[in-house]
Amino acid sequence: MLVLSEKLRRLRQLFGYSQEYIAFSIGMTQPAYCKWESGQTQPSINKLQELASLYQVSISDLLNDSDIDIIKKLLADEHFAEKLLGRGGVS
Repeated sequence: MLVLSEKLRRLRQLFGYSQEYIAFSIGMTQPAYCKWESGQTQPSINKLQELASLYQVSISDLLNDSDIDIIKKLLADEHFAEKLLGRGGVS
């Protein structure tokens, strides 16, 4: 079973974001965000919504036991696929 802390870490790494970037983007400190990824604490529903918006997924996608739905959504996004393939920003 995939827990939220692991899913947050995987998503962050998949997008190439630092913990500092995520924390800044959702209005918190890096040490507080780090506690989410380590499983010491969990985000509030408001922060889950901010994370879902940042990653362009639903809160349900963040909380379910599988990465499959998130991966399908991300790969269907042309801009994300280009970034993943290293083609982002190429004209």
